Amino acid sequence: MDKEAIKKELIEKSNGILTKYSEPDVVEDISIMNMSAKTVFLGSLKIYNTEIVPNVIKDLNKQLKGYGELIVRDQRVTPCCSPSYIHVSFNITITN
Repeated sequence: MDKEAIKKELIEKSNGILTKYSEPDVVEDISIMNMSAKTVFLGSLKIYNTEIVPNVIKDLNKQLKGYGELIVRDQRVTPCCSPSYIHVSFNITITN
């Protein structure tokens, strides 16, 4: 398994989804957790338009499900000094 290639693909697919919905944020990095039996890729997206969150989650599920076990979560974030957004995170677990 080429972890760096998978990481690059996940970044490209995440940014493609953000671009599709005209979201201003970009995914710059995906974290990789290496364990003896599995590898976990962790990513997150900031979504400012709350109306598109279900579509973003649906697209993530469709585009990322082929890598391994996929979990997608979302949570509203309300910072003190900037606009609120929905934090959509995903983790993909691949058995080594």
